[in-house]
Amino acid sequence: MQPIDHPKSLLEVTAEKIRDAIISGELPLGSKLSEQRLADALGVSRSPVRDALAALQSEGLVTISPKRGTFVFTPDLRIVDELCEHRAIIETAALRLGIERNHDGLMLGLERSCAAMQRAVDANDTLGYTLGDYHFHNAIVESPGNRSIVRTYDSMMSPLKALRTHLFIFMKEKAARSMSEHISIIEACRVKDTGLAVSCLGEHIGHLADAYRAKISCEEPGKEMRAVEHM
Repeated sequence: MQPIDHPKSLLEVTAEKIRDAIISGELPLGSKLSEQRLADALGVSRSPVRDALAALQSEGLVTISPKRGTFVFTPDLRIVDELCEHRAIIETAALRLGIERNHDGLMLGLERSCAAMQRAVDANDTLGYTLGDYHFHNAIVESPGNRSIVRTYDSMMSPLKALRTHLFIFMKEKAARSMSEHISIIEACRVKDTGLAVSCLGEHIGHLADAYRAKISCEEPGKEMRAVEHM
């Protein structure tokens, strides 16, 4: 028998919509969230919004303070460093397995994603570039065919995806170096130079933390991200 395909609950759909808005930058990092405005925008009551925000807090995307309100997360350097380290462990392990087990599938996913990123660069489409970047790294994680690795990766990636969008859009980070690094990873994978591919990937992932560190160092001492009432 085939398993029943359960439709998504209202809570799941609401959480998905808010999550997507945070990751895309529609809800900026540090912005204050209004349950009522979110409910009005999504056409639902406040109850599923409240439950969705609680679920997103467990993912690290939202911070709920009984006295101050609810905010999109603002990561500190330690959290970013730890998330990038965790991500590097998962992706480099997956890349080793992907080269060994599914080289053709890995290359197809990487090349398609890189082509999409190049089209986005040519069109000055920052969101399109971040989407292509996501698919590039997702191709690495999915290439070994290990569902447990994919689930673990998905469960910890949302804050990093939101941070990456923030850095590309709000800091106007240039895509040239990023494109060059992606191409280096592809070329190493193409010739099955696993050591070089893993080294290039690890260095590339570390640059996200470097970019956030540079952003913080440029801010005035004691200056916090402005909390904007949003939705």
